[in-house]
Amino acid sequence: MPHTSEFPQCSLLTLVGVFLRIGALAFGGLGAALALIERELVSKRRYLTEADITAALTYTKLLPGSTVVQVVAYLGYLLGGWRVSALITAAFVVPAALLMLILAAAYVGVSALPALRPAVQGLTAAVVGVLLATTYRLGKANIKEALTLGIALAAFLAGAFLGVHAALIVTIAGLLGSVVLAAPQKEGKP
Repeated sequence: MPHTSEFPQCSLLTLVGVFLRIGALAFGGLGAALALIERELVSKRRYLTEADITAALTYTKLLPGSTVVQVVAYLGYLLGGWRVSALITAAFVVPAALLMLILAAAYVGVSALPALRPAVQGLTAAVVGVLLATTYRLGKANIKEALTLGIALAAFLAGAFLGVHAALIVTIAGLLGSVVLAAPQKEGKP
């Protein structure tokens, strides 16, 4: 339920300004944004409590999409209902959206220059390399048995060469894992 008498009244203009600033400064993802939110809304202004921040994170962590945007929307609802939630969520997202538009336009402009094309190709290759390294580290940490390696390889082949939609691959892999990987655990129990 939105806060009414428990917390000081919040000026909508102040909240929009705070979330514009947080959206512009929260480089580093969820942790950085939560630190800024905690400093601005709990410590400095006392509009929220630590428990409110924890509840927001708890209730939104398992939802699909950006957790930080969902936390902001949840806290906005606590501070003033749906209208406040929509306004401060938009204020939080606007700086990043504008920066992405500027970077996209710069990328299009720079990548068209013949002199910079090799640099863009080098950056693209590096990004692919970083993604492959991340995939390797995630696989090494999470694929511990032949069956999970088989599921990972089948998912790779289905996505890379057969064009199967990622949502279908994930759904089938989840069902397969719950049926096949749960069976040995059940046999070992008395």
